[in-house]
Amino acid sequence: MYSDFPNCWEIKKCGREKGGAKVAEFGECVASRQGLGHSCWAIAGTLCGDKVQGTPAQKERGCAACPVYKDYNRLTGAHGGRILRHCPEEESKYRQLMKAWLERYADNWGH
Repeated sequence: MYSDFPNCWEIKKCGREKGGAKVAEFGECVASRQGLGHSCWAIAGTLCGDKVQGTPAQKERGCAACPVYKDYNRLTGAHGGRILRHCPEEESKYRQLMKAWLERYADNWGH
């Protein structure tokens, strides 16, 4: 989509994107199916390392060390603000995911 902002599957070279080399063997990653290649840490069931990952909360430690997260995290990422501006459709999906996650887990924080 935007060559300046490669998707997670391009950065990680996993082959799990639509038409990718490993799709026939392992299936297409949910990040690719949902068009969230700059926000993969925010969705459950991504396929990093050729295995299904858990919920965003379960993936937190592993994702925090990932170059995709480091580049595209909206608060701290090197290119988070640029994703906001250049990928509006994905940003809308990302915000919906974050809102749903916060609503689901707000009780755990005493709100």
